[in-house]
Amino acid sequence: MSTHENKAVIRRFVKEVLNDKNLAVIDEICPPDYVELDPLPGQGPGAAGLKQFLADSFFSAFPDLAWVNEEMVAEGEYVMARSTWTGTHRG
Repeated sequence: MSTHENKAVIRRFVKEVLNDKNLAVIDEICPPDYVELDPLPGQGPGAAGLKQFLADSFFSAFPDLAWVNEEMVAEGEYVMARSTWTGTHRG
């Protein structure tokens, strides 16, 4: 994929998964052998682990989560995003 396409995947993840809470999108954008390089505490492996963590922990702890990509830089197959997010911690 081009750097433009790679950045589009990150934009889609933030909008549709994190902000719209549409976990089905993870299956569309993550390959079957997806590996989280920096998993969060308690997150299981692969796309299934990411979906489970978001559903059971992150979205319930921050039900009004709003995530914004401030800027993105891409080179080759890598994308770096500087983001801010807000939300009310509900446990």
